[in-house]
Amino acid sequence: MKSLALLLGCGALALTGAAHASTPIQISLPGINLPASHQVEGARASFLYGRTGQVKGIDLPVFALSDVDQFTGLQLGIFFGAARVRHQFGGVAINAVNWHEGQDTGLNLGFVNLTNNVQGLNWGAVNIAKGNALANLGFINYAERTTFQLGFINATKHLDGLQIGLANYAENGIFPILPLINFKKSF
Repeated sequence: MKSLALLLGCGALALTGAAHASTPIQISLPGINLPASHQVEGARASFLYGRTGQVKGIDLPVFALSDVDQFTGLQLGIFFGAARVRHQFGGVAINAVNWHEGQDTGLNLGFVNLTNNVQGLNWGAVNIAKGNALANLGFINYAERTTFQLGFINATKHLDGLQIGLANYAENGIFPILPLINFKKSF
């Protein structure tokens, strides 16, 4: 009897440990990750909504919002897939909506890019960056701080570079509103 209890205890411990280890493949549904790991090193697919801790590899939100804390690799939204990264993103995101709240390095290609600090390129119809955005290409671009914006309407609080568009607004500019081109460089 003691042997059976010991065997069952070891089995339960092994299953608990497996739930916290990294997995090569994960399927996410609202409230369920199969397997239940919070670390994926390989491929992950979300359907409707999926939340996990860390993904390294490829993330496929299929008509879904993929919600992760840290991501490195390729996010590829299928059928209006969207991706939220809460802390750190590195790689390429191709989604209908890219919602990155932390540090961001790489390329964000989407209809709407909502980012924070981007060392890379936001390319979409609407690009909104709460912090720094190295470069934005789109119809409407806004960043608190930016180096380059190309679009119909560009706006920033702090420009340290170039804006090209129909209307350009730089709060720190010599002329805050300029058509076609606006330039400001700090030395």
